[in-house]
Amino acid sequence: MNPRSLRHRLEKAAKALVLIHKWTPKVNCLFDQDKGENGHLILNFDDGDSIDITALGKDLENRGYRFRVKKSPWLGQVTYLGKAEDKPAILMTLPITKDRLAINEDSPEQSYSFR
Repeated sequence: MNPRSLRHRLEKAAKALVLIHKWTPKVNCLFDQDKGENGHLILNFDDGDSIDITALGKDLENRGYRFRVKKSPWLGQVTYLGKAEDKPAILMTLPITKDRLAINEDSPEQSYSFR
């Protein structure tokens, strides 16, 4: 990847990270530049974190992101995938109670709004 294209990709990710830091300063973040057109920001929330995911989601929706949610009780997580045009995708993973009996009971991915 040429330097200019990488710089633009990182600048877009940095703008999203400013919002993320505003609402959830202690979240574990990763940036996968090879996924999608503009990369993926991956946010992993731990059990002990005090989070304000609703406020973060509303702020991101105001910036043009649209979310989809998928619950995976077998894995013990809920995944929110936010996409916006010409911005990096944001993948937020939150822990839920594990249900090892629900092996094939993953819910289908559906639209979600934090409002």
